[in-house]
Amino acid sequence: MIVVQRDQGLTTSQQRTRNHFNLLILVWTLIAMIVFSCISGTGGSDLSCNKLKSFLENRKYMDNQLPWEPLTDGHLRICTKDSKTCCPEEAEKFLATESRKTYDRAVTGAISQLSSILSNRSKRFDSFFKTLLSESKRDFDKMFKKTYGIIYEQNSYVFTDLFEKLETYYISGQVDLEKAMENFFNTLYQKMFTVLNAQYQFNDKYLVCIGHHMGALKPFGDVPQKLSVQIKRSFVATRTFAQALNLARDIVDNMQNIGAAGDCNYAHTRMSHCQACKNMPELKPCSNYCLNVMKGCLAHHLELDPEWNNFVDAMDKVSDRLLGPFNIEVVVEPINIKISEAIMNFQENAHEVSEKVFSGCGRLHLGRRSRRETRELELETYQFGKEDGKQPQSQQQPSLEKLIRDIRQKVKDSKSFWSNLPYQICNEAAASKDGTCWNGTAFGRYTKRIANGGSNGQQGNPEVFVDLTRSKTILKEQIYNLKIVSGKLKNAYNGFDVEWIDIEDSSPIENGSGEGSGRDSLEPDGSGDGKRISHDYDDTEDGEDDDGDRSVYAPKKPVSNNDESNVIPKSSDDVSAGTGTGTDVYSSGSSPDLRSQITLMKAVASYLFPICVVWIGGLLSDWL
Repeated sequence: MIVVQRDQGLTTSQQRTRNHFNLLILVWTLIAMIVFSCISGTGGSDLSCNKLKSFLENRKYMDNQLPWEPLTDGHLRICTKDSKTCCPEEAEKFLATESRKTYDRAVTGAISQLSSILSNRSKRFDSFFKTLLSESKRDFDKMFKKTYGIIYEQNSYVFTDLFEKLETYYISGQVDLEKAMENFFNTLYQKMFTVLNAQYQFNDKYLVCIGHHMGALKPFGDVPQKLSVQIKRSFVATRTFAQALNLARDIVDNMQNIGAAGDCNYAHTRMSHCQACKNMPELKPCSNYCLNVMKGCLAHHLELDPEWNNFVDAMDKVSDRLLGPFNIEVVVEPINIKISEAIMNFQENAHEVSEKVFSGCGRLHLGRRSRRETRELELETYQFGKEDGKQPQSQQQPSLEKLIRDIRQKVKDSKSFWSNLPYQICNEAAASKDGTCWNGTAFGRYTKRIANGGSNGQQGNPEVFVDLTRSKTILKEQIYNLKIVSGKLKNAYNGFDVEWIDIEDSSPIENGSGEGSGRDSLEPDGSGDGKRISHDYDDTEDGEDDDGDRSVYAPKKPVSNNDESNVIPKSSDDVSAGTGTGTDVYSSGSSPDLRSQITLMKAVASYLFPICVVWIGGLLSDWL
């Protein structure tokens, strides 16, 4: 507390003069404080250009000609021309280049994450299925060697050929599964007949006659028909699911080659870097302002959204099939038991089948065989309750089911990815509060209307002029490819045949041919190659992977057009989609220098106000 004491040594006139002088000092002090407070409250823009210098130096821009005081901005082409600026013409060009890089990092970063997720799941699924088929083949060989001995070993090529055809179908699709299963059982039928009637000698003509009777005799019961149907629909759905993941990833990669729409470079530079010319480089754009700019820039990307959503729905339906009646694990794992069951059906009806064949094809003369051959041709009956039959229940847990559920959820989360992309980017780029942001010309609110969603809504965008009649060829290719993929998924869902061209055979989807392979002045190519992450699928990585993927998909767009609600709030565990440094405009946080100036001013004012009141009171009491 300050106490003002009266100086007894002064005359009354001197005291009054001194009091008048002190009061005058106080008044001017208060006026200075008010003026300083008003200047600080208008956005923290000093009259100097020191912040711009620091901002440009951090980006390796060195120019001794940068002004220390604002200039008249009539020479600028992009940034506002209605006041003074800290930017010479060369600095503005540099900021425009930085803006292109910032835009590219934000868009490429978000799209690359989606590509990485699809690539991850595709590789896991492919690896899992190939391992499943390999283990089934190994178990088949082990079981049949133990059960049928040398007879199986002498004819093992019949079964090996079946597995090779199944593998070939999954890899290339160049196999007629129905015909392959028919040939397998027909060959097995002939081999079984000659083994069970080894006392006869059969020539090729007679073997052909044996094959003609198979359809009527049905020596294997209904196993061939059931197994053929199960294998065909399961393998078709499985391969279609895997191929769709691969092609979706390629489509996403190709979308990175689509440049920004309209006059995006002009609009994005004004939004993200022109505030630096006002000596406010730390000031973030208003949220609705950012949305208008990014919606306009990404207008071509938004065109993909409807067909992408159809693809997501089709993948979801095929996933249901793979988790239910088309479950490939349920078909492949016990294939050894099912074929062994067919063999036993033949054994049980061997005499009746043989007599009917002899009746239709004629009875042959007996051949000569040794006692040793007789012993080798005896067939054992496989006991299904033994250890080598089915695997223990603990090993039969449907790990494929977990993998498919994970893939389905990740794909499902990408629904509306393209229409949400502007919101996702503005979550990182825009200010979190209305009023404390850059509106394109100054510090303040953004009052222009928000462009509607979808590509058609961008034709009236107040920030970016968009001409959707000039869609790029590469975009049309991706839309067409998505339609093809969705149609094949629907066929697989309904159990129909699906013909695929091997993606390694000069696919137009993969090589990204067509107009627009450049970036439309977006410098890095951003192909996404080499950024895909491959992991073996296991339980231990789920948590970590889920956390890493969560930031790729923005939540649904809000209905409100208020500045604070238009940008989707970022959750605490979100990961930034961009790859820029902390000094970029797209870094997290909002205007630290601005907030610190306002906060300091409030603290000084709060401290000085009571002191001034006491001082004034003391002066007035002395004066009176």
